[in-house]
Amino acid sequence: MKQDITYALRGLRKTPAFTAVAVATLALGIGANTAIFSVINSVILRPLAFPDPDRLVFLWSSSTSLTSEPLTPARLVDFRDQWTSVSAIAGISHIPLNLTGSGEPERLDGSSVSSSFFDILGVRPVLGDPFHGGRADDRAVVLSYGLWTRRFGADPSIIGRQITLNGSARTVVAVMPQQFNWPAITAMPGTAPGPQLWVPGASHDIPRTPIDRPDQDLSVNRTAGYVRAVARLKDGVTLEQAQREAEMVASRIGRAHPETDAAHGAILAPIRSQFYGPMQRTLLILVGVVALVLAIACANVASLLLGRATTRRKEIAIRRALGATRSRVVRQLLIESLALATAGGACGLVLAWWAQSSLIALGPPELLRIENAHIDVAVFAFTALLTAATGMIFGLVPSLQIATDHVTEDLQDGGTRSSAGPRSTRTREALVTLQLAVALMLLIGSILLLRSFSALVHVDTGIDTHNLLTFNMFLSGPRAAYQAQQAAFYEQALARIRSLPDVVGAGAAVTLPIGGDDFSAPYSIDGRERPPAGHEPSAGFQVVTPGYFAAMGIPIISGRDFTTGDVRGALPVVLINRTLAAREWHGRDPIGDRLRVGDEPWMTIVGVVADIRHRGPSAPPRPEFYQPTTQRSFPFMAFVVRTRHDAAAAVPFIRSELMQLDPTQPISDVATMEQHIDRVLSRPRFMSTLVAVFGMLALVLSIVGVYGVMAYSVTQRTREIAIRIALGARGGTVLAMILSKTAWLTGIGVAIGVSGSLALSRVLSGLLFDVRPTDVSTFILAATLLVAAAMAAGAIPAIRATRIDGVEALKR
Repeated sequence: MKQDITYALRGLRKTPAFTAVAVATLALGIGANTAIFSVINSVILRPLAFPDPDRLVFLWSSSTSLTSEPLTPARLVDFRDQWTSVSAIAGISHIPLNLTGSGEPERLDGSSVSSSFFDILGVRPVLGDPFHGGRADDRAVVLSYGLWTRRFGADPSIIGRQITLNGSARTVVAVMPQQFNWPAITAMPGTAPGPQLWVPGASHDIPRTPIDRPDQDLSVNRTAGYVRAVARLKDGVTLEQAQREAEMVASRIGRAHPETDAAHGAILAPIRSQFYGPMQRTLLILVGVVALVLAIACANVASLLLGRATTRRKEIAIRRALGATRSRVVRQLLIESLALATAGGACGLVLAWWAQSSLIALGPPELLRIENAHIDVAVFAFTALLTAATGMIFGLVPSLQIATDHVTEDLQDGGTRSSAGPRSTRTREALVTLQLAVALMLLIGSILLLRSFSALVHVDTGIDTHNLLTFNMFLSGPRAAYQAQQAAFYEQALARIRSLPDVVGAGAAVTLPIGGDDFSAPYSIDGRERPPAGHEPSAGFQVVTPGYFAAMGIPIISGRDFTTGDVRGALPVVLINRTLAAREWHGRDPIGDRLRVGDEPWMTIVGVVADIRHRGPSAPPRPEFYQPTTQRSFPFMAFVVRTRHDAAAAVPFIRSELMQLDPTQPISDVATMEQHIDRVLSRPRFMSTLVAVFGMLALVLSIVGVYGVMAYSVTQRTREIAIRIALGARGGTVLAMILSKTAWLTGIGVAIGVSGSLALSRVLSGLLFDVRPTDVSTFILAATLLVAAAMAAGAIPAIRATRIDGVEALKR
């Protein structure tokens, strides 16, 4: 073995050009796989920071309109009392919390949870003791590790200290460990950060709402669906058993409360699926893509080895004739392949390490823990196994073919100067055809994803994003005590913002479109029969200030906008969008008609506004209605400010004005609307960019393979070409002869690649927007690009063939 390794290394050192090309090819293939595996290892394979995470499940309600939706507080209580498959269940509610009294006021993303939350997860804090089921101090707070280190300097004496949140004092009881990554389980998890602190629920251990009224008994509320629920299965209970019992409990609840719960079922989701489900398909597709890139690299190196082995066939035949067994020869050749693979794997590790910062920067926010991706022991072991497998794969075929039993034939064939044997030629041509087919499949996929992403970027969202700034405010303390005070503060804040010289418009809404939270509500229309409970039509629900539509660039199609005269006690008014008007009024004028939510007062329609894509660029406009903040207010609002020039430049002036109005009310999540939408598009950008990069890499590798095969073919046929030239063949004839071979191989590769792309079209169907996976123009474009590149690669050795000196070639 030592002798074989020494001989292999000496042989590779003597052929530096061959070694460099082979190692670089393998480094690209192995490096791409290593980089993607490092992400998968960090995001999915690395154990979650909870004991027995496979026993943790999320519980959702199901209805006819939505696959899964949060629970109502009363429904959480019902499951807590009746669901015996779990040892405990905890509710979660995302609430904003203003931290004041120590340094700069700051808005933090927090969670109100049932007291059993940390017991269910089983995570121990680094400091203190979190609240437990049945015994939680109503004024306690648990800090995340990041908040503790960033805001409080990792002070170990933080336990027992009081901090002011939303104007009330709370006592810090624990700090969670750094690896405790708990995401925001929201409608748009990719745009919402995880909580930075946790507070216990209100009475009856129900998670609080952002509008926290101490006198409100949430445990009987069956209409406000805002509670996310996590539970731990009892030992011995399977997910299927728990699902069946949850459906039975949901059925009992529906029979007991038919007016609110009859149409709701129950859905369980394992915690891994809940955290990583939306990204698993994307990562699996990327695994397939880089595996195909590695296959092309292996085929390329196998072709190079076949070409190199041609010059050694006589050597191998002599070894066999002198008594070397076939297995002995195969072992020697495989060791040479493994030596190449080892060098390629080492360089691939370096490439993967170099590419990780770009992958982390490109990764979408919902890829939890991607920032922790690095070359660790698991990644190193994966690369080592991949390197060994790669060396065996690309080295086995040439080794078996060369170490043939036909010793006499190899001695005769290997001694000729014009040919290296038909078997080697056919194998190399088959390999390059396979490379072209795989490259075409990746090219088609990358072009489809790039066209889809381009369509998403250029889709008309219904919003004029130019020079539009966004930020959030959450009112706390006396400002949030009553809705009238909230509305008055918003009016004062907007008046100050509008007074700034560069501002041309400003407004606010309870949720920011495209990536914000998603509110909807059932409605009924005056004069029409009301549907039975649970079957009412539903529409998106927004509360906005006067001037919001003008600031957003959303035109009023008919009627009027809200005004400051639409106050409490005046006629309740509402605006609807074009889609809702078309669905319910079918071209008739809805102005003056009335609708209402549940049993709330009737609201008169005073205007119709244009549609926007509230759920994102890929989602069509939905029916929506709007209420004014002057009649229905919330303590949290998303502000939008339109400026004449750069919107970001106005931030210091806006912050200064609001600080003068009330220094205890901070702003957060400051971004331009372009940046906001850019975050929403991070996942398709991640996918399309990586597939495009790997597609181009596959194209380059396959073209290198075409060049190698055709250059080798010209070398093989040098004597034949020389004879043709000596007999009077023109350069054009020789050129056509060589290019026809290139065209034949490329044509077969294109046919196989198109067939494979059609077969795999369903894989990309769920990732595309406004383009079909079988789009003819994409297939034609990709095939044309591949054919042009392949013919250009084949033309180089073909032109060289036309310049062969026939006399000199025949003398050799």
